[in-house]
Amino acid sequence: MDTHPDPRTIAVFGAGYIGLVTGACLAELGHRVVVRDIVPAKVEALGRGEVPFHEPGLGELILRNAGRLTFTLDPVAALAGAEVAYVCVDTPPGPAGDADLSRVWSVVNELKTAPALKAVVVKSTVPVGTGDRIREALDRAGLAHVGYASNPEFTAEGKAVADFLGPDRIVVGTFEAATADLVAGLHQGVDGPVVRMDVRSAELTKLAALGVDVTVTPPTPRHEPPFVSNRDFQES
Repeated sequence: MDTHPDPRTIAVFGAGYIGLVTGACLAELGHRVVVRDIVPAKVEALGRGEVPFHEPGLGELILRNAGRLTFTLDPVAALAGAEVAYVCVDTPPGPAGDADLSRVWSVVNELKTAPALKAVVVKSTVPVGTGDRIREALDRAGLAHVGYASNPEFTAEGKAVADFLGPDRIVVGTFEAATADLVAGLHQGVDGPVVRMDVRSAELTKLAALGVDVTVTPPTPRHEPPFVSNRDFQES
């Protein structure tokens, strides 16, 4: 694939299915990508070009883009120079059936160490209203200059690489046009239309695609603290 005309430095949090596909495809588009995970064996294997699951074409992308796709355990190293941080961690159901966002908040907590950050992009599946809460948390942490985007994934196992590089749509939900422009620009070279909307609409679009019964959360954080320290989680 041709080199991206405006390559960015990107951190991807979570070396699971969505994180690896996202990181490898962004590197294929020409961006410099660092994928962070907390499992040493996984990071070491990925550094050798070994993919922990089967996805057609993914291993080839990782090997072909080894010069601009790296893996690390260190969140500070991942964020050093990063202009965009993708959140691709798992949000499993909790005891009450609600999405457990502790892994998302753990990533948000790390963003304070990112001196060059321009935008946070969430691909994790989250309840409607989560973006409002993260936006307010970023503001309180002195990161009001950092944009926020919901960029849900609609990839299917077995053709995730093809779905990322040739989607029927790229959903980008933001609070302001500049962030939408930035995220849309990251996808230059992807064969698919960018559909812009507000953050809640993007979150709803993903849940509707999953057939989830949607419960809208309030825009003001009430339960999680704006930043939490939770090291004992697995990004996936």
